[in-house]
Amino acid sequence: MKNLLKIVSTVLAIFFNVFCINICQASVEEADFLSNVAKQYMLAQFDNDRTDKKYLVKASKIDPNRDYGGKCSGYLTAELVGGEIKKSNVVRIKCARKNNPYTVNVPVTVSVIRATTIAAANIPKGSTITADLLEDTYVNESTNTSAVITDKSMILGSKARRDIRAGEQIKVSDFCVVAKGDIVTIVASTNNLEIKTQGQALEEGKINDLIQVKNVKTKKVIQAVVTGPNTVKVIF
Repeated sequence: MKNLLKIVSTVLAIFFNVFCINICQASVEEADFLSNVAKQYMLAQFDNDRTDKKYLVKASKIDPNRDYGGKCSGYLTAELVGGEIKKSNVVRIKCARKNNPYTVNVPVTVSVIRATTIAAANIPKGSTITADLLEDTYVNESTNTSAVITDKSMILGSKARRDIRAGEQIKVSDFCVVAKGDIVTIVASTNNLEIKTQGQALEEGKINDLIQVKNVKTKKVIQAVVTGPNTVKVIF
């Protein structure tokens, strides 16, 4: 009798272990599935085809021990609680099937990363900025500022005004596009006519700075706006 009870106990233990493994595994998969639903729902609220910024979404794990009764195909809906997207959000997922309906609230965080240009290597003061010294990347919006460079083509050929360490964001104040004494191209345009001539910068300048430039041919000193490396434009 004792042997029989021992055998029955062993069989039941094996049965319940296998049953638990199957059920627990199913619940974990369903919980992960629902977290992913919340993540994909939130991602769908943004335009992630933009190159200037991207959205990162992280959905919290939900209770893996709850019986969700399967993936609720055809009956599942999701909505944003509160209707306004913030850094911390809650996505409410509802399963509307007749058997075993449920509602799950999934906490979801959203962060924004913006395109920026960083130094790919140490750039000593006075160095000419070349393409191999720059790298395009994304950083968290909270660490980005309006003064950083997002288009490295704007500063190729310019000179560093300070020592810039590898990994640092490149700011407008970190370089001069035109240095004092540089030979520059003066562009004068009106209507559909554009004239170019050479000049010498009498001041250093950044993009959009108004500096004094001497026309090499006429020796006349004019004011022009810095538009790019060694390029200025006369405003009429």
